[in-house]
Amino acid sequence: MERVLPVRLDDLKALIEENRELVVKIGRNYEISRPLALKLWQYLVSKVVEMGGSIKESVKVDYASPEMVIVSISCKVEIGESEIVLCEIGEAHRSEGKEDTLARTAYTRAMKRLLERLVGEDFINQVIKRMFPDVREVPASEKQKKMLISLVKDGKITKEMVERVLGEGASLNQALRENTLTLSQAKRLIDMALGRVRDEETN
Repeated sequence: MERVLPVRLDDLKALIEENRELVVKIGRNYEISRPLALKLWQYLVSKVVEMGGSIKESVKVDYASPEMVIVSISCKVEIGESEIVLCEIGEAHRSEGKEDTLARTAYTRAMKRLLERLVGEDFINQVIKRMFPDVREVPASEKQKKMLISLVKDGKITKEMVERVLGEGASLNQALRENTLTLSQAKRLIDMALGRVRDEETN
């Protein structure tokens, strides 16, 4: 993952540890809450300003139903003559038990992914696993694997999607073959593919 902003990862990690109470459990996993995501974002914004640059975000609801919400966050970073535009997607499901806060949860997940792209490392997961050692990655289910294979055959999952979820140069076929794909990764790929289908159908 390529780093966009030259910031101290230790500062961001310390910010999570100092706000342990703002890490919440959703389903089987621990995740940052919206207030903590905003604290991390504000830290990055302050660092960009210190560098004499600017950073702006825009939020869009790509899909919303009683069962699922998909939110995308775009940001434009300008430092000197350089300009970088990034976009990340977050999703939330009613089945996770967060039906009253689907939009907030989807927003927070999109922001988490955007933060990690900006600094070039999945530092949030690293810190959470250190703070909550009971967290275990659950393997993708057989049902998810079959759906992913079907979506790939239908051309609904692109190489870009796979690299956004699994990392640069990653292969979905290899992850499926070696059984290294996690439940959360499979879920995100499926959600991205389904969200893309719905966007095309409504245009």
